[in-house]
Amino acid sequence: MSSTRRRATVVLAVVALAVSACSSRQRFAAEEPRWAAPVSVTEIVKLSQAGVPPDVIVYKVNYSGLVYYLNEEQYDSLRELGVTPKVIDYMQDTYDQALEAHPNLAKDEYLACWYLGWDGFWYGGGPWGFHPDC
Repeated sequence: MSSTRRRATVVLAVVALAVSACSSRQRFAAEEPRWAAPVSVTEIVKLSQAGVPPDVIVYKVNYSGLVYYLNEEQYDSLRELGVTPKVIDYMQDTYDQALEAHPNLAKDEYLACWYLGWDGFWYGGGPWGFHPDC
């Protein structure tokens, strides 16, 4: 086999491996669970202040699968910190959708179906969703 032919074979093998690696990586990324990257309220504020477009933040929030349990005063504070109305509306929608799917959440006066995040905000859902009793 000539050296030119050998080089061509090596180049083709490298290209085939690169294409194979790229397609495998895309496949694994698509299989990643939607809740794999929870987005805290604090992160939402930081993203907003960094100028990340609202559509990108909404996408991240949707991908996270979290439900936000905030009161109007907390939402007002988020507005003052630069979180856009579009993002806040979507955060509120997560709660409204959770209420539709789990009506008992409205009666959860002791927040048994929620967990207190490291940043002092209440969250629900997550990797396993809400408990069936919620």
